[in-house]
Amino acid sequence: MSAGAFTPNRYTRFLQKVGVRVFNPRACWPWTGAGKGNGYGHVTANGKNIPAHRYAYELFCGPINPGLDVCHSCDNRWCVNPDHLFLGSRAENMADMKLKGRGAGGCRKHLNERQVQEIRRRLQAGDKPSRIATHMGVNNHTVTAIKRGESYERVG
Repeated sequence: MSAGAFTPNRYTRFLQKVGVRVFNPRACWPWTGAGKGNGYGHVTANGKNIPAHRYAYELFCGPINPGLDVCHSCDNRWCVNPDHLFLGSRAENMADMKLKGRGAGGCRKHLNERQVQEIRRRLQAGDKPSRIATHMGVNNHTVTAIKRGESYERVG
């Protein structure tokens, strides 16, 4: 091996953008890297911009046949835990979405006033939105929208 610059392998590069220290297979693994503003993370691999959850599936589970979606059993768009991902057709993915009461914009877990106040309290205390989202079981985008006053603004 030459004494040149160190280049981490693709697994290490990917896992550097996952917001957990202990990789619990039951817990969501929040993607902390780049995103497209739709709740899904994105990664650049082989010169292509790929949704982070699709890349996680390919990396840890194997190839994805053309025409298949990578679905989330946890319904968290930002989650890249391979144990939470499964393959399905677009029709199966849409049926799963309908069955679970999701719709435009993805998982819409309705927060009660106490939960919103807890998110605001933790933001005020300096907690990271991604950490709050993981703890509260909501999408990181939900927490950042509350932080910016774009969501739940009427909740005291």
